[in-house]
Amino acid sequence: MKRFFRGTVLILIFVAGCKPGFQETPSGFSYLFVQENKNGTKAKPGDILNLRMTYHTDKDCLLFDSRMISDTFRLILKKPQYKGDINEAFAMLKTGDSARFKLHAENFYINTLKQPMPDYLTKESQIIFDVRLLRITQLKEYEKELSDARKLRVEQEAQAIKDYINQHRLKGDFLYTGTFFSEQLKGKGVQANYEDEVLVYYSGYFLDGRPVDSNVGKKPLQCKVGSKGLIDGWNEALQRMNEGGKVTVVLPSSTAYGEEGYGPVPPFTPLMFEIELVKVLKSR
Repeated sequence: MKRFFRGTVLILIFVAGCKPGFQETPSGFSYLFVQENKNGTKAKPGDILNLRMTYHTDKDCLLFDSRMISDTFRLILKKPQYKGDINEAFAMLKTGDSARFKLHAENFYINTLKQPMPDYLTKESQIIFDVRLLRITQLKEYEKELSDARKLRVEQEAQAIKDYINQHRLKGDFLYTGTFFSEQLKGKGVQANYEDEVLVYYSGYFLDGRPVDSNVGKKPLQCKVGSKGLIDGWNEALQRMNEGGKVTVVLPSSTAYGEEGYGPVPPFTPLMFEIELVKVLKSR
């Protein structure tokens, strides 16, 4: 009896320690649940998924790691558009689940990424996803989160700009866009107008004093007033200047580089520019 009991225990331990292998869906991709949360909920198309995710080739070449982007990486769950769509895999997950999915590389690149498959992959290659679903947010709730976050950023930027102006004792006016315009030297030459070509010297800074860019000591920059190549704050300032004039403008991110940023300037960053209008050229 003791031998039978011991044998039974060993069998139970073995079975408990063995995980089932990959299973294949009718649409052609394979999946393996590493951890399942029976009390979790599944998402619906249109919901926002907060994921921790990596994917790599079947040769262990890492292609994506969500932690390189954000600890709160999110995407919208969409209805599957083709057989083996990664969205079908995401829809299988409940909050708290971790799973591995194997998808056909060609399908993924052509139908999901909308780009040619790299030369180092073949039609037999697979892309392997390791995914953990952390949270599901309904679209309305997510939009409210974004709205609240934008409102907070606007308030923080406005306060930072006010603090900068007070600290440096700048005199001037806020334009309706939120740009602060401070004239340092009134120009006596021709006024710059929309679509005029102008020559300018400039220096840009973060509000903590770190330099962003400058052409002082170099050739003046030639640019077109009102063009898409200039940030809004510059276009506002130049049309209020005459040849020989110098201004200081403090820009909220909405009239600088906005939500995307540019080069060394992160998203949602207010900036200060010193601009000298050297010459107004003939209008085109």
